[in-house]
Amino acid sequence: MNGAVDAGFPQKSGIKLLVGLGLALIAWRIWVVSQLGITLYIDEAQYWTWAQHLDWGYFSKPPGIAALIAASTALFGDGLLGTKALAMLCYPAAAAACWAIARRLYDERTAFWSAVAVLTLPMFSWLGLFVSTDALLTLFWTLALLAYLRALDSDAWADWLLLGAVCGLGLLSKYTMAAWLGAAFLHLLAFHRPRLTSAKPWLAAGLALAILSPNLYWNVANDFPTLKHTADITLNKKAGGGFKALGEFWAAQWISFGPILGSVFFILLAQVRQSWRDDRTRLLLWFALPLWAVVSAQAMKSSANANWAAPAFAPAAIAAVAWLLQRNRQRLLIIGLAINIAVVGLVYYWPQVLATFNVQNPAKKSPFSRAQGWDELGRQLHPLLQANPDAVLIADNRTLLAHMLYELRDLKPAAASWNPSGIASDHYKLTTDLRPWIGKNAILITQDPADQIASRFAAVDKLATLKAPLDSQTTRDMDVYLLRDFKGY
Repeated sequence: MNGAVDAGFPQKSGIKLLVGLGLALIAWRIWVVSQLGITLYIDEAQYWTWAQHLDWGYFSKPPGIAALIAASTALFGDGLLGTKALAMLCYPAAAAACWAIARRLYDERTAFWSAVAVLTLPMFSWLGLFVSTDALLTLFWTLALLAYLRALDSDAWADWLLLGAVCGLGLLSKYTMAAWLGAAFLHLLAFHRPRLTSAKPWLAAGLALAILSPNLYWNVANDFPTLKHTADITLNKKAGGGFKALGEFWAAQWISFGPILGSVFFILLAQVRQSWRDDRTRLLLWFALPLWAVVSAQAMKSSANANWAAPAFAPAAIAAVAWLLQRNRQRLLIIGLAINIAVVGLVYYWPQVLATFNVQNPAKKSPFSRAQGWDELGRQLHPLLQANPDAVLIADNRTLLAHMLYELRDLKPAAASWNPSGIASDHYKLTTDLRPWIGKNAILITQDPADQIASRFAAVDKLATLKAPLDSQTTRDMDVYLLRDFKGY
């Protein structure tokens, strides 16, 4: 599957341009994050709390994201950028892997433009602002495809074992990596069946499972919380769904590709017989379409977020770039990439766009508002906790607990989730227990009436209603109570 080297394309200067572009995009994202006036999003804050107590598993995800944040904060500190740093680097690293994949399948020119496309895709440019499981999953998805191509070409033990190790790390990042393994097995079955008579691919799969095994053991020991949660969001039907939800999902995929690359991708699907006759296009789509099929089925059943198929964008982007270059449409490709950068800039500077047009109540129209105000609430809560050092911090939802544990990280307060039912419906209900605090005081943070919780304490004092302005009309509010002498649930 080695592609011919394009002697007319300057390799060294191309690599230098890619490195420069990657560094410029990272610097741009760092600057944007620092200027947005945001703190961590809820999932980011929760992942940060996981990273303070490293384990082989957590309620909703395997341990990869916690390990990534632990490494990032060890290197760069617990601040906003320090928490995000290594996750932000995963997407440029995935682009580098895509460069290597395209170079192996095609040539230097296709490799260069594929890497540029992946670096500037709206999907990865948006995800590149945050810490999410998609960062590691996308990186390992692309590295696994590169390792697979190497293994097919060389059939060397080292390459098959490298593939197994990468897949194992991918599974520790997100169970979605299992879709890659399924695609690889079917690809071997369909096109390289003699390879399945060798021990090498099977031992690669065994190594991947061995790397995942500590997480599986953790699930067994904790009554399978991650597997149950994953099955619940994947298999159980909820409100919504149908063709409307499916259409919204695919419209989001087109936007996430950008109009030119998105349209080319749909052409590849429309001309599937022609696409399938090209071994390289077929391989790239083989490691993209199954994931989109799974998420599309989920959209039909209930709903699906645009990023749930994020890793599929990487091989699909290579296929779209190759299609354009093979037809001498490099100018159209460059126009498409320029449009993508403009779309990304529009999103990055959306708050300024709203201000320019004097939009009323901009907090309700900005995707960044969900990460605003929590730092101010933390600053206001800080002295109240300092005044009650022996009280445990409690909350009735994971959002408040995750955000305040991050914002009050210098105090490292004892914390527990209010959970009278004993049902482990989130990470904090799984890992914290208020019962050892019977007879002691608590600081309750809530955005709902506190009567039911207060009834389980001997006395209640409302300390404050904290307010953090999001715009001139909108505030983020949180009530704080001192609850004395916990009587038990």
